[in-house]
Amino acid sequence: MAEKKITEASVLSLVAKHKITASRGAELLDMSEWDFHDLMYENGVTLWDDTPEEITEGVKGLQSLLEKHKRVKK
Repeated sequence: MAEKKITEASVLSLVAKHKITASRGAELLDMSEWDFHDLMYENGVTLWDDTPEEITEGVKGLQSLLEKHKRVKK
């Protein structure tokens, strides 16, 4: 049981550091991607680590591109 927890922790750490994908993590732990995402959630591991400010800037950039695209289409 302890070895399994250590392996899970190692794989989760690699996913959190973006060293491997979640699908690769699921494969390494021999579980479905859905089950692996549940494990990630239970351990506070997310695939998105952008700050709210970074997300806001990204949205503003997308809105600007959309406006440019609308003007070109006219």
